[in-house]
Amino acid sequence: MERIAIAVIELCDESGTITPIAVVKDGKEYRVDKVLGVTRHAPDVACVSPMKYECIIEGHKRAIYRDGYPSQKWFSVCRCIPRSQT
Repeated sequence: MERIAIAVIELCDESGTITPIAVVKDGKEYRVDKVLGVTRHAPDVACVSPMKYECIIEGHKRAIYRDGYPSQKWFSVCRCIPRSQT
């Protein structure tokens, strides 16, 4: 698995709940139609206590992750052959 950095437009409400609104990758914006669930889950990549957001993004079910404090970076995971092996 490979960790892929993404930019996310997010909403943080008065109670501190973070909701992804759109994912931006390679200059293209993909709207988040719905957040299905949020759990603390660590994929098999280097990360810092991430939250997993199960989402419907432009009609497709996808998981995106947000590292915990202090990093708080957004990423997705690709189950592909790492670039070093191609």
